[in-house]
Amino acid sequence: MRARLFLSPKKLLVIVMLLFAVALSPQQPLQAADPVKLGYTISLTGVYTALGIDMRDGLNLFMEEIGHKAGGREIKVFVEDIGSNEPNRALDVARKLLEKEHIDILAGVVGTGSAYALAEFVLKHNIPFVISNAGADDLTQRKNNPYIVRPAFVNSGGSHPLGEWVYDKGYRKAVIAGADYGAGYEHVGGIAKTFTNKGGKVIQEIWTPLGTKDYAPYLAKIDRNADVVLVFFAGADALRFVKQYADYGLKGKIALVGKGYLVDDNILEKQADSAEGVVTESHWCLLLDTPENKKFVDAYKKKFGRSPTLYSEQGYLTGKLIADALNKTGGKVDGKQFVEVMRSIELNAPRGLVKFDKYGAPIQNSYIREVKKVDGSWQNVPIQTYTGVNQFWKWSPDEFMKMPSYSEMKGKWIQ
Repeated sequence: MRARLFLSPKKLLVIVMLLFAVALSPQQPLQAADPVKLGYTISLTGVYTALGIDMRDGLNLFMEEIGHKAGGREIKVFVEDIGSNEPNRALDVARKLLEKEHIDILAGVVGTGSAYALAEFVLKHNIPFVISNAGADDLTQRKNNPYIVRPAFVNSGGSHPLGEWVYDKGYRKAVIAGADYGAGYEHVGGIAKTFTNKGGKVIQEIWTPLGTKDYAPYLAKIDRNADVVLVFFAGADALRFVKQYADYGLKGKIALVGKGYLVDDNILEKQADSAEGVVTESHWCLLLDTPENKKFVDAYKKKFGRSPTLYSEQGYLTGKLIADALNKTGGKVDGKQFVEVMRSIELNAPRGLVKFDKYGAPIQNSYIREVKKVDGSWQNVPIQTYTGVNQFWKWSPDEFMKMPSYSEMKGKWIQ
């Protein structure tokens, strides 16, 4: 005979009342979600140190503005030095961040070599990769990677409108010159491509080793029949080239036009009147007259006691892109899907409206600037804007990627 569980009416009433009381009691708060972990790998030693510091400070400024929270989750940033152009070191740091800190997102990176190495790493480990600087064309072209989004630039992207601007201003014979490595070929190649497509001619190519101290032998070679010299130099090389170009007597005789790094804000005061009249292209400018840029510049100056640079703005925008994506996903980070969300976002950035193509490259404004003295200091003054510039310019992606790469075009521009 089975035993039966018997509850008296009195006991049953007590149980029902207890259950009712529990149902009406305040719910315990849910345990806070784990923080989103962001590995920010930048250059804090070597030749790119200044760039890395500005990128770090730009990111930190944005994170402070949002209280290090987005999508209902805290954002924890792990800043790591990967040197200035050391792919193996970058990989070692990325592995450590993944294995020890269990990062959800990888970002940063100044140098192209490190970016290519990390592109393979994130593909293997299903990690979103937000590139804050490295501009190699093929990161979002011939070596397209579904884990990459780049809120910065593509090397030749801004070169294309610059080449057309040069021709439209009446220049017809160009010497092209630049640092003798991939970035130089891509930055200058994009200018040469659109310049020659419109009818201009390249009459000479000059490529100089990185770290050149004395440009006199190269300046002496410049064909005096040219009416413009189209260049890419950056950092200390840019500082020396511009000063020596003026010292050699070429300033005012043959126009000097190049990418924005030629007269970067962090070297322009040292170049001083040597840089007067130099025209460059960039996707950001300190003097942009927009509410977003004024807010960013004022906040940056207040916090760090100095003006921001292009690299500061790129770090800032890296933070904004990640935070906006987290807000859209409710804090969920899911590898490739999170990258797709980032690529779908439109950003009202200090530099202007930024969108992304299906490869993760930015579609953004391209500013033509001229060095002038403003209120007693040398500044890059915007003189023309090309809106909505994409990495393929006026070609379709297929058309563009079937053409020889700009690195392959080295030594083949003279007609």
